Amino acid sequence: MEKEGNNLFQVNLKGMIALLSEHIYSNPNTFVRELLQNCVDAITALRNIDENYKGRIDVFLNEDKTVVFRDNGIGLKEEEVYRFLTVIGESSKRDTPDADDFIGRFGIGLLSCFVVTNEITVESRSAMGGQPVCWCGKVDGTYQLTLSDEERPIGSQVVLHPKGDWMHLFEYETFKKILVGYGEMLPYPIYLHYQGEEELVNTPSPVWLDPKATRKELLDYGAKVFQSSALDAFRIYTESGKVEGVLYVLPFRTQFSVRNSHKVYLKRMLLSEDDCNLLPSWAFFIRCLVNADGLLSTASRESLVSNDQLKDARKEIGVAIKDYLRGLVQNDRAMFNRILDVHHFHIKAIASEDNELLRLFMDYLPFETNKGLRSFGSIRSASNVICYTKNLEDFRQVRRIAGAQGWLVVNAAYTFDETLLKKYVRLNPELTLDEISPSRLLEQFGEVEANQESQAFEVKANELLKRFGCICRLKHFTPVDIPVIFVAEEKENAAKSANNPLAAVLGAVNTAKQIPPTLTFNADNEMVQTLLQIQGDNKLFRHVVHILYVQSLLQGKYPVNSEEMELFNHSLSELMTSKMNDFINFLN
Repeated sequence: MEKEGNNLFQVNLKGMIALLSEHIYSNPNTFVRELLQNCVDAITALRNIDENYKGRIDVFLNEDKTVVFRDNGIGLKEEEVYRFLTVIGESSKRDTPDADDFIGRFGIGLLSCFVVTNEITVESRSAMGGQPVCWCGKVDGTYQLTLSDEERPIGSQVVLHPKGDWMHLFEYETFKKILVGYGEMLPYPIYLHYQGEEELVNTPSPVWLDPKATRKELLDYGAKVFQSSALDAFRIYTESGKVEGVLYVLPFRTQFSVRNSHKVYLKRMLLSEDDCNLLPSWAFFIRCLVNADGLLSTASRESLVSNDQLKDARKEIGVAIKDYLRGLVQNDRAMFNRILDVHHFHIKAIASEDNELLRLFMDYLPFETNKGLRSFGSIRSASNVICYTKNLEDFRQVRRIAGAQGWLVVNAAYTFDETLLKKYVRLNPELTLDEISPSRLLEQFGEVEANQESQAFEVKANELLKRFGCICRLKHFTPVDIPVIFVAEEKENAAKSANNPLAAVLGAVNTAKQIPPTLTFNADNEMVQTLLQIQGDNKLFRHVVHILYVQSLLQGKYPVNSEEMELFNHSLSELMTSKMNDFINFLN
């Protein structure tokens, strides 16, 4: 029977604390960040009332093993303690008119302390009046609140009693490193107190946020932060998300799958050493050191919320990178060439998606050709007809022969190359793109005068290779030191679809004309000319033809089956044995 009325959820507070404190954050160091954020937000709240107020944060590593975070911010009144410290998910910063000025907004940060302690003590006096308060919360979900008549300064302090398992985090050098990591860029001074000494551990005005900083200063700072030099550095600023900082050009080649280290701050608090999706997908040659004042963080405050604002900020950063490269092409060609030498692959990626940049960069981009690595500008200046191959196998076969024919051929098998060529030709009608394939070469070869000798040669060669489905032809072509060239489009296609039954079925109904496997002998080659002189059924002729056939398969990167390999080995062995016997007989 259904009961009428609304019922409240029952919450296991102890279990909720365990869930939030142990699972929402990725590492136990998070409590330092959360406590620093609370300090900064408290000072910011008071500065919003009095802009001349001087805030500071003091952190104490005491001899009694307690750790204290103290600020001189706005503090908490009794009713605020009840509201903000005892209600999970309630935040003093979320719905205020100046909420954008604050780092924290979820009301769960203090719970991260329960990872390293079983008890949290908060002592506070509000700048808005009222008695000082002392709140003590325990990991079992219980708390105590007391009021004090004692005078204490305006502000708050959080006292932790670390668990034994986590004492190593509170050793001086370890703790200082964590404190500096999170607080280095915060806008208020942070002092670490240890054994009676006081040490300033942050730089409220870092050089990389100074718009007047020189390129050298930015490069020197980046080398210190990332423990790696950079080719160059340039400043960026976005209206969306108010992202400000420096982008560094990496000095080494990177792959799209490799994630580089970055420094992303949110309101000057370290957020992540990942790029947090701020960089465009193609910008893997860039390392960022940035602060975002207008973006939102996830509840764990370890990444940015994926929303339209982040998307717009990423677009603006992409435009800034492109503008930077454009400026180098126009004003600093030496630096552009240095970057191009290392990161031409990424610049090709940029140009492939932006027609304006394609026009700007294309002439400087390198392409592999049969005459070595050349810029597209030099390729285009040689001829308005751009010859290219679509895959590496074709390029390997045609590069020498094409060169002998006077053709400059681009190997467009690499990622983006064919796309760039086709897009650029569409944008420049005076250019023509001409695909070169091994079958095209056959059409360029000169015919051999039909006579008894050449006809007999083709008949014998065809008979020898008939079982492999290969036909033999005798042609004139250059260079003359190449005795044969093998072309078999259908053999290549069959190899590609060998592991794809559907492709095999589709191929059976494909009526597109393909050239048969063809072994073309060079009539101008000395070895072939010797074969032409051999009459009748001769073992030497058979062995040489078999060897040339399999060699041409290997050189053309075609698959070689076991029968063909066995034939090659047998013919080579027979040929060597025969010649060795001839030599021995000569000596005798």
